[in-house]
Amino acid sequence: MLPVLRPLLVALADKCAEREQLEELLIEAEQDLGKAPARDRIELEVRLDTNLAERKRLFEALARHGIEVKDPALGLIDFHAQRGAELVYLCYRLGEPAITHWHPLEEGFSGRQPLESEPEMLRA
Repeated sequence: MLPVLRPLLVALADKCAEREQLEELLIEAEQDLGKAPARDRIELEVRLDTNLAERKRLFEALARHGIEVKDPALGLIDFHAQRGAELVYLCYRLGEPAITHWHPLEEGFSGRQPLESEPEMLRA
């Protein structure tokens, strides 16, 4: 699954970084109202709209795989798994070599536990 997900997560993280840059440029352009041409501000707004549409498309592509994006800039995702009778999350962060952790549904990243202690989940 990771070979499919990694490119989507990289693209999403890139789009998040791009959004931050565009927002900073737009703030600068708005502060320089008298100096920056209106078309520059309009171009930045169009680029932000395009960025939003691209991020939405990536979120939807990940959701089709059952992925819940927890932090798009970090590439932090969760997806459901069974731990005995309990529904839990397997979790992954972009840059990790494999899916190596899980946590209860009501806990987040700080509650991550290694999969190696749950061999039955590794077979799922």
